[in-house]
Amino acid sequence: MWQQSAGVAVGDRRAPSSLRIVQTRRSRPPWAEGIHPASVEVVATDLDGTLLSPDGTVSSRAAEAVAAARQAGIHVVPVTGRPPQSLWDLAVDAGLGPFGVCSNGAVVVDLEHARVVEMDHLPGELAARLVTKSRRAEPGICFAADNLDAFTHESSFFDAEVDWDEVIHQTDDLVAVLAPGCLKLIARRPGLSSLELIDRLRPVLGPEAHITTSGLDWVDIGVVGITKATALARVCTRLGVEPAGVVAAGDNHNDLPMLEWAGRGLAMANAAEEVLVRADGVLPGNHDDGVALLLEWLVAAGSRHGS
Repeated sequence: MWQQSAGVAVGDRRAPSSLRIVQTRRSRPPWAEGIHPASVEVVATDLDGTLLSPDGTVSSRAAEAVAAARQAGIHVVPVTGRPPQSLWDLAVDAGLGPFGVCSNGAVVVDLEHARVVEMDHLPGELAARLVTKSRRAEPGICFAADNLDAFTHESSFFDAEVDWDEVIHQTDDLVAVLAPGCLKLIARRPGLSSLELIDRLRPVLGPEAHITTSGLDWVDIGVVGITKATALARVCTRLGVEPAGVVAAGDNHNDLPMLEWAGRGLAMANAAEEVLVRADGVLPGNHDDGVALLLEWLVAAGSRHGS
């Protein structure tokens, strides 16, 4: 989830990056089947549970791998459920770019100039109606909302205080502050898992909303037709890259559209079961810097191919 703080991890005692790249040249790992390194132009990566370490930071190995990939001409595009305010500093720490996707596809950002270039938001009237319908069907449901510059939550949303590096507002009733609209709604119902709540909300909200989850017991409710895949497709159009030139990595249900759109979609070893089943291959988990390993392999294999 995007609530974890960002920052480059220190004290990483893994082998130097040059040694790791030499080692990856010796064989093709199982997850690399079907990937042609010379044709990969974009690596699209989820953040929490994927590129980031379990503590929510960017490891030094990941930062080095991103830098090497970008120097080799590979765009490393973050595609996250986080809102823009939670991505800017992290993108700098990790060296990601040139574009990024936020809020499950609702926002496309230019990371090199720290600006929003595209946005699809839930209109206020629709957002309020979705909250009201959900409450009628599920008494006890709690809501929050993401916007470009703040996260607003109902007083009952969290079980304990949070200490995020973001602007946070609290309200007793989210409907009262939804008039301007929002990027997405976030719902939770204490006692229900995210998938259980999705199953209950889909018949209630019907075709008015896109419903998914990125982990914990949180359910993301956004604009119909907007997913990580649709926004990534627009980013790739800007970059002049076809789906066949994209490798995507993710760990949760909101990543599935992106993994299925990309030329090759890889799940993390720590991914949700459905993601593991539907992905083209499985990378080592984020605790083992699986995305860094992918980038190192692409750089090494691409270098060998061009020599």
